[in-house]
Amino acid sequence: MVDSLFYNPFLRIKEDTIRKLMGAGKPYVVIQRFPWPGQPQQKTFLLSAYADEQEARRHAMELKPKEGKAQNLLNLLEYQTVIDLLKTSSGLTMFYNGTLDNKHEKRLQKAYAKAVSAYIHYIRMKKEDHYDVRIFVEYGRLKAEITSGEHSHTAFFMI
Repeated sequence: MVDSLFYNPFLRIKEDTIRKLMGAGKPYVVIQRFPWPGQPQQKTFLLSAYADEQEARRHAMELKPKEGKAQNLLNLLEYQTVIDLLKTSSGLTMFYNGTLDNKHEKRLQKAYAKAVSAYIHYIRMKKEDHYDVRIFVEYGRLKAEITSGEHSHTAFFMI
């Protein structure tokens, strides 16, 4: 498999993914705009799934106006709305935010090593021995935690 110019570690959502999420007890989802290099703006979205409705609402409250919204897949109308968004004819692409693991994190770091190094230099973080970079998703936004010895810094991971 050849890496594209813009590595995307997220799983593309299909209708069976929605059924699996519901089967896993995660019927509350938040769908939000997902600005990612190489993906068309305004047509790419990230879906976060929750077992707890309150957690989904908390996530939705973190969103900017018109950035996205929460959906309850137990509600047939909301379920059908989400399924319609997944159809190829909609022109939209939706990714699931839960696929980041150590393997994907290392590939992501490798793909964007220069950008991470430039940012570390920009914030003038003191280097103890080496830097550890942990990339994670919080409320649908990609973040990086950079640690060196006792020093730690968390920022949005902009590509």
